[in-house]
Parts: sequence; C-alpha cells; structure tokens
Amino acid sequence: MPELVVPTAADAGRIAAVINERSLALGGATEESASGVARWFAMPSLDPEADMRLAVSAAGRVEGYVDVAGPEDGTPTAWIDLRVLPGNVEALGLLFAWAQERGAERVGPGGKLQIFADERDGALRERLAQAGYVVVRSSYGMERGLDGDLEPPAWPAGIEARPFDERDARAVHVAHDEAFADHWGYTPSSFESWRAFNLGPAAETSLWRVAWDGNEIAGVCINDPRRGEDDTVGWVAVLAVRRPWRRRGLGEALLRESFLAFAERGKRAAGLGVDAENTTGAVSLYERVGMHVVRRSDTWERLA
Repeated sequence: MPELVVPTAADAGRIAAVINERSLALGGATEESASGVARWFAMPSLDPEADMRLAVSAAGRVEGYVDVAGPEDGTPTAWIDLRVLPGNVEALGLLFAWAQERGAERVGPGGKLQIFADERDGALRERLAQAGYVVVRSSYGMERGLDGDLEPPAWPAGIEARPFDERDARAVHVAHDEAFADHWGYTPSSFESWRAFNLGPAAETSLWRVAWDGNEIAGVCINDPRRGEDDTVGWVAVLAVRRPWRRRGLGEALLRESFLAFAERGKRAAGLGVDAENTTGAVSLYERVGMHVVRRSDTWERLA
C-alpha cells in the first residue's frame, strides 16, 4: 500500500515526472516540467503541508500526486488536481479519499468540489461517477503545425505589440484579470500570486507579447517556449484581450505573431488549452488560424 507524503519544493522533479508519465501513458504529451511545478510551491493558494500529497510506494516510487486549491476571493469552491499512474488502483483510492476530505475542509458545508479528468482517464472518471460527481464543463487542448509559410499578423489600427517589460508587470496583471473576468470559472488573483506563478526565478518571458493602444494595454499573450518537457512545442499559456478591443482581430494578430516567434525558435508546433464553451468565440478563432483539437478534459463537480 502506498504511503501519503507531504512534498517539498525539492520534489518538483518527481511530481513533474509522474504527471508526464501518466499523460504519455494515456496517449498524450508531456504536460509539466520540474521548473513549472516548482512555481506551485510559491503560490499563496497552496500550502504544501495542508494541501499537497504524494503517494509513494514502499520502494520509494512516486505513484501519484494531488493538490487541493481554492480561490483567493473566498468563493466556496475547491479545485482538486489529481494525477495517478494508470493501473495504480491503491494510489488512486488513497489520494482520492484524502482530497475529498481536504476539499470538504476548505469549502465547508454547501461548498463545491471540482476536479479535472482527461477524457482518456477511465479509472478516474469511473471513480468520480461513483462518488456522485457530474461533468459541468469541458476544455480542449489544441495544436497546429508551424511548417511552411506562416501568415503574418494584421494589427488593428493604433495597436503596437511589444515584448514584455517587467516594469509593466502590474498593468499586465490587471489586463489579464480584466480580460478573463467574464470567463466561466475564472476568479481574480492578487498581484502577488500572479507574480509568483508567472515571474518566479525560472520565468522565461522573452516570448510574451503585450499589445498597446497608446498608453493602455489592449491585450496580452503569455507564451512558454515549451509544453512540459517537449521543447519542440511552443505553448500559448494565456491569450487575453480586454473587452473594448475585442472583435477587431487583435487576438488573431497576437496568435499569428506568437506562431512566427515559435517558428523562429525552431518549434514544430504551437499549442494551447481553451474552454470548450468559451463565449468570446475563442474556439472558432483558434480553428481559423489553423489549430485543431487533440485532446479533451472535463471538469467534474459535486457538493462537498
């Protein structure tokens, strides 16, 4: 029987390894890196002692990982991130039970528990259905190749795209939060949390693009030079266009600019994740620029 262990930042590599081994076994791609996981330990919304656990075998092998987080605004919702190697039934049962208990503690009576499950993770989905969870939302992973000639961006009148300057970090955070305010399930974050996740010691911001209209930020594209450990894929982590600048082609321009930047770095493909029911027309936009769905995951929910 595996043992539950409280992880530390020194375990970031082992956590990334189990996440990627699981994803690859399910037929996907790598999802995380050690440096990416290390950022989680700096987030105010996660206390490792209270909110994170590893399932470790008697031989010292990490068989699964879970964390239970919650929004900073006090909304009674707990988000559970559970990754277990396929076939490890004992680790799944142990981590799932712990996460239900910890989630209930975080939200209290009447609060909601949400957990994300890949469409190919049959064991987790079966466990969720048995525990009374139901699917409330879906999201897609989308990609496109970067071979051949890429269409250049057509910027809306008055818009200038510039590389990220850390002196503008607070303004970029505000623009990011404002742009996502009307997205399903989004909760605002403090600047400190945003900074800890996006601008920690391992941050790579050279591929970020900020669209300016005069002295106002119209949109932001936060790009990572890789997806997990796959250095051949550039990842669009955030595409945010503030409401006054929507429906003018700015999102498309930021994407096409990003594709060119990825291609210049020798990437074979670009990828991103999107809410399948996004009301701003994001899925249609991504299809228009040549992206297609490669995977789906669902958000499952129940009352605590």
